[in-house]
Amino acid sequence: MTGAKLGVLGSSRPRLEKTGPSRAWTCGKTALAPMPREVILVDSQLGNLDSVEHALIQVGASVHITSDPDRVATARTVVFPGQGSFGPATQAIVDGAMGEALRMVIERGDPFLGICLGMQILFDHSDENGGHAGLGVFRGQVRRFPADMPAGEQPGARMLKIPHVGWNDVQPTGDHFYFTHSYFVEAEDAEDVMWTCRYGRVEFPAAISRGHVFGCQFHPEKSQWAGLRFLRSFILGGRG
Repeated sequence: MTGAKLGVLGSSRPRLEKTGPSRAWTCGKTALAPMPREVILVDSQLGNLDSVEHALIQVGASVHITSDPDRVATARTVVFPGQGSFGPATQAIVDGAMGEALRMVIERGDPFLGICLGMQILFDHSDENGGHAGLGVFRGQVRRFPADMPAGEQPGARMLKIPHVGWNDVQPTGDHFYFTHSYFVEAEDAEDVMWTCRYGRVEFPAAISRGHVFGCQFHPEKSQWAGLRFLRSFILGGRG
């Protein structure tokens, strides 16, 4: 992430003290507890929400889990996590009331974060499982990693495993995050790409942003302090 975006989620991110978000600020002799920001965590049946909920609470959010599109549509901050694959479940989201609610939040300009599959679904289309449409918020396609990527340049190097699972660094920050995915985004608009990551010969968007809409291919809830800093920066950046 470069330029003006650094103020929201870049390498100049606010420090997250190990004392956690419960550390009180002081005004004279009176301790003032931080005001939690209400975050709607979308339950779309696309993955386990417990670890995402716990991470958001750790960084100071007041988390409410819902699968109700009407509740999502009126939310002021939304996190949409996803694990698994494009298929009938994602198509039902895109074509149904939940997809309409997510678009309303994004078009209204309220802070929105899509995680892993929740980021991929923001794009136009995925090749996965015969091809499925996304929400079309960002221009681009979701592709599968090639199966013929060697782990090194030396002759006879083993082929990299698909899916891409484990820790990898993102640029330009150099921070390490935890990934687990077989498909990656090809974004058509370079200005939407905030951070990048490389696996084999493929460089792909690790994080995207446009206005108050963010997405990450990695799992911040599994990425220890780097992931918590990322989520904390999202919460702070969404205060407006």
